[in-house]
Amino acid sequence: MELQNELNDKIRLTTIKIQEEHPELIEYINEIPSTFLCTTEKKVSNKALKGYLDSLDEILKKYSKNTKIQHNENK
Repeated sequence: MELQNELNDKIRLTTIKIQEEHPELIEYINEIPSTFLCTTEKKVSNKALKGYLDSLDEILKKYSKNTKIQHNENK
């Protein structure tokens, strides 16, 4: 499993990418369940960070796919 610092960096970079390239997606970041980040030890686990990162990546992936489809339909 990736180190926590690596996961935090990837989350930060993905969030910046969303903000700069697709600001219309920012509202969806808040919709990602906060359960990814909750633990009983009051410490965020690597598994939770990975889940959050995967959710961000999935939002970008689906949006990019839908944007390409709409772009092709408008040609």
